[in-house]
Amino acid sequence: MRSLSLIFVLLISSGSWLLTGCRGVRPANQEQTRAGSPGSATTAGSNVPPVVIFDALCQAVQDNYPMLEFVGWEGEKWGQEFRRRISTAPTREVAFQLMDEFICRLNDYHTRFFWPGRPQLATPAFRVEPVLSTGSAPPDHGIWAEARPPVELPAIDGICIAVVEAEKDTGLQPGDEILEMDGVPVTEALARAWRHAVGCSVGGKLRSAAGRMLGGLADKEIQVTVHRRQAQGVGEEIRVTVPRSKDAVGNAVSRREVEGVPVIRIARWNNKTGENLVADFDAMLNEMRDRPGIIIDVRRNGGGQDKIADQVIGRFLTAPVLSSISFHRIVPGTIYERKILMSDPRGPWRYEGRVAVLTDEGCMSSCEHFVSGMVEAGALICGTPTSGACGLIRTVQLPGGTRLNISQTFPLHSGGIPSPQFGIVPHLWAPRTLDDLRNGQDTALNAALRWVKSNDPLSPRFQTLAPFSRKK
Repeated sequence: MRSLSLIFVLLISSGSWLLTGCRGVRPANQEQTRAGSPGSATTAGSNVPPVVIFDALCQAVQDNYPMLEFVGWEGEKWGQEFRRRISTAPTREVAFQLMDEFICRLNDYHTRFFWPGRPQLATPAFRVEPVLSTGSAPPDHGIWAEARPPVELPAIDGICIAVVEAEKDTGLQPGDEILEMDGVPVTEALARAWRHAVGCSVGGKLRSAAGRMLGGLADKEIQVTVHRRQAQGVGEEIRVTVPRSKDAVGNAVSRREVEGVPVIRIARWNNKTGENLVADFDAMLNEMRDRPGIIIDVRRNGGGQDKIADQVIGRFLTAPVLSSISFHRIVPGTIYERKILMSDPRGPWRYEGRVAVLTDEGCMSSCEHFVSGMVEAGALICGTPTSGACGLIRTVQLPGGTRLNISQTFPLHSGGIPSPQFGIVPHLWAPRTLDDLRNGQDTALNAALRWVKSNDPLSPRFQTLAPFSRKK
């Protein structure tokens, strides 16, 4: 197992050791500050010029974000660009959308801009992702390993956007290739959504953009044109109209059996009313104690609470492990307080079989903490990298009733470079393929099944790098 690179610890660390922490949203304790000097008042009302709000937004980013240098932030250049665009915006809504685009260049899912009347987007009952349209991934893993996404949508040769899940009443099915959204060619729709998407890799940002282009007001349907392969490889274009609605909330933990291997699905790291995620997981694990291998699927798990993730990690440990290190910026200065996040053994026994964990760019926040801990526990990580970002949200109140939720901490995870530059890479890279989708196959699950059933050792994990000098 690779050790955490100490160079980043030595360069950044300052302050005391702390034993607990969480990088996600903390509703009860979430810090709130105001833009400008401490104690300054926010200016409310719709008469505040958008440029004034934008200047306060720029200052808030500069004063609060933990490590702008690691995300390739070009504050002065981009500030001038957006100030010019905002000053000529025809409406306040357009100006606010431009500010949202500006903040999205941080590519940090914890850092977002909010304004009065911000549209509440709903999505249809199907899900899309970027998938390989021809063959397998290139040796360098293509877009899934390409760090520091460019400002505009890049060429995506060999990649298409396809339906990966769909309710029956939508008229869509897995493997349908998206051609148009509301009559707009998919590449144009992606280019628009890209500017408001986030992801530290090209693959991650493309996934975010693909999901965002489905969003719209709940009372508006979406028209989708797809290419569907029929029998004998014959294809046809199909156009369907699908309503948008709120996402259904399923169980946090569920279980199924695939080819004789138990697969535990963990959808989030928090409990809804009446749930006990840890107790449910323990009950499932008790039934699998003598099984030679299991798979834990945390794809699309957007996080929750580190302490819940730690309790699941603990069932696979014989000794405490270091799951994460976070450097908390003490604003408005640039001194950092180091936080050590350990995961401890838990329960009357440890699961001894082979363990594979399925990941993708939908693994965020506390889920990245979980994946890091499972790497330290000796599990195989399979799929594509986690999302990667800074964390622990602080709320900064801005003029005109706007606000910025902004990360405070700069995390490091097992065997990887700083999280804002890239997520946690897998041992086995297995991005989805269009052929697998059309044949009812799950590319990453199949790769994990092969490993769990074998006696193969863990593969090395190789981390992608992007030099600071490379511009977006």
